[in-house]
Amino acid sequence: MSKVLYNILIPVVVLLLCPACITEVDVGACNNTVIRFEYLADGQEDVFPEYISSVTYCIYDGEGGIVTQATLDKNMLDEFQGLKLRLHSAGDYSLVAWGNLGTHCELYSEEKLSDGKVAHPSETPGTFDRLYLGTLSFNLESVDGRHEWVAPLHSAHVTLNAYIQSTLSEAAGAYAIRVGKFATGVSNSGETLGPDRDYCPVFTDDIEGRIKSTTWLPRFDENTEATIEVFSTISESNVASVKLSDYISANNIRITGVEEAVIDVLISVSGTNISIKFPGWKPKPVYPSI
Repeated sequence: MSKVLYNILIPVVVLLLCPACITEVDVGACNNTVIRFEYLADGQEDVFPEYISSVTYCIYDGEGGIVTQATLDKNMLDEFQGLKLRLHSAGDYSLVAWGNLGTHCELYSEEKLSDGKVAHPSETPGTFDRLYLGTLSFNLESVDGRHEWVAPLHSAHVTLNAYIQSTLSEAAGAYAIRVGKFATGVSNSGETLGPDRDYCPVFTDDIEGRIKSTTWLPRFDENTEATIEVFSTISESNVASVKLSDYISANNIRITGVEEAVIDVLISVSGTNISIKFPGWKPKPVYPSI
């Protein structure tokens, strides 16, 4: 056989034997499972790239055993906002996808669908991850061809923005807060898990006389029993506190049904007077119809 004829016939044979292997990106990779991620936040449009920079996913078989696991970084997600792979058997599968996992939290017991969870390893957490969770059950009818699904992600956290402001610039750093108790884990099904612990946010400088922190907490609702406690970093004694559910109610803050749930709180220090209130420079929250 001439070299020219050989070079013509071989690609033709490959196309005939494996037509499903040709995709727009992965020529010859034989990906039969394509799952695209999306996140709508509190709107109608996909805003996934604005909130999620990495995804760690696990795929489980019909018996709940892990089939494959991988992490997609931002560069990979910029190329394709999802995953493409080849599953070697037809059947039922489950996908669990964690957005932004790995800065503060870790994945545990991921070998089984029923046991997998994300948890904070510390007994004194400063913040949870800014975590998102997506789950999808799907049936791969055949290993041949290309099969596509969409996996929506949802917020698995609440954001707490805290500010400490003093009339004396050096005094703001003399105080800190504890918030809790809150869960320290989230299961593969999205349930929050214990042990419940106090979180101790880390503050950084903001404008003169004010310090700030952003803390992500596992999801909770408006009826939480948690409190915000202000304490002196010098004496370590509590100097002010508020029940978080009372603060949420007084400031018309909503968590249930809100993806990007945010709580803004200001601790104002004026001499020996310490108050906990909504930051005056922040707009009052406006929520979509639920």
